[in-house]
Amino acid sequence: MLPAVHLAFETLGFVVGGMLYWRSANAATQPPDRTTRWGLLAGAALGAAAGSRILYMLQYRTALAHEPLTAWLGGKTIVGGLLGGLVGVETAKLLLKWQRSTGNGFVLPLLVGMAIGRIGCQLSGLSDLTYGNVTTLPWGWNYGDGLLRHPTALYEIIGLAGLAWVVRWRVFATRAGDRFRAFMVGYLLLRVSLDTLKPPFGAAAAGTLAPDRWGALSPIQWACVAGLAYYARDLARWATQGSARA
Repeated sequence: MLPAVHLAFETLGFVVGGMLYWRSANAATQPPDRTTRWGLLAGAALGAAAGSRILYMLQYRTALAHEPLTAWLGGKTIVGGLLGGLVGVETAKLLLKWQRSTGNGFVLPLLVGMAIGRIGCQLSGLSDLTYGNVTTLPWGWNYGDGLLRHPTALYEIIGLAGLAWVVRWRVFATRAGDRFRAFMVGYLLLRVSLDTLKPPFGAAAAGTLAPDRWGALSPIQWACVAGLAYYARDLARWATQGSARA
């Protein structure tokens, strides 16, 4: 069970993010009718719920091998939620016959909601498994086991703030949905790098689940790589646009 502080910030992040999305629904890229908007939100929510739990199970498959079903279903991952939500929204768009890009309307809600949620991660100690490896850096954080560790949730909040600036670059304003694509690419890159400061690239804290490692990367990092491959054509297009302006 998540600590109360984590649950409070996670809930606040969902509420604030949902409100921001609803307010942005009048923008040109958002469906004007409530039915379609609710359908897209439902697709995002269902896809995110499934994706976040599936990737969590893959991340901790070995450690969960002899645990009850409740333990398998008890965890979530943001990367899995984002990728699952992407699949859910695209599926909902097909079912609702909505062809225009809706991604840009999710960027600000996601950035704000995720940053709020990560505050809860940072304050929850070792229990939510987002702690970093042991460090000698002066800003190391004691998560409750007496060791100073990388405050990876704080690093991520800083990364999200930087990403909020990057997605506003002019190169991401030329095609509908590009700000969302830039957000996804930026966050996936952030997590590939940031997760090298966490287990399994260091010893897991005593009494916590140890994540798996598939070769050079963890399952979450491999999921990030798969997501980046999905956006490879957009990366090539942005690179071409940037060189053309140079």
